[in-house]
Amino acid sequence: MTPKQHAIALLKFTRSIGTNMLKDLPEDKYLHQNSPTDNHVLWTLGHLATTDAWMAGVVGASGATVPESWQGVFGMGSKPQTDPSKYPSITVVKQAWDANRAAMLNWLEGATDKDLAQQLKEKTGGFANDPIDGALKLAWHEGWHCGQIATLRKALGVPLMM
Repeated sequence: MTPKQHAIALLKFTRSIGTNMLKDLPEDKYLHQNSPTDNHVLWTLGHLATTDAWMAGVVGASGATVPESWQGVFGMGSKPQTDPSKYPSITVVKQAWDANRAAMLNWLEGATDKDLAQQLKEKTGGFANDPIDGALKLAWHEGWHCGQIATLRKALGVPLMM
């Protein structure tokens, strides 16, 4: 398996875990927090969509976007809020979550060696060295947040789906 194939496989794997974490989780619980410091599901999905859109923009992938207003609601440094009026609809957030990951995967699948050799350390503030590193870190980031969703499911008495 090449590094590119590995990155693609890992992005798909983590997204399948994320998708499974949403199964049987009632949407009326998407703003549930076990404590005020926990992330809730809606914030997590918007945050992941925003992060994918950011990385897509850095590497030059098309088709990944979120409204600028999402930066304050879901971006780095934002905090989950319990007021649903502060957020776009669950449907809109889920659509961005799916579309932005699909755009990243589409770009990565078609990326040339030259595309993959882009140096991203400066553009990403040290988050990623190159597109493969960025893709692997997107996968890690989603896995991190899936763990948070898993604890919410457990607290709500919703069995884990893997």
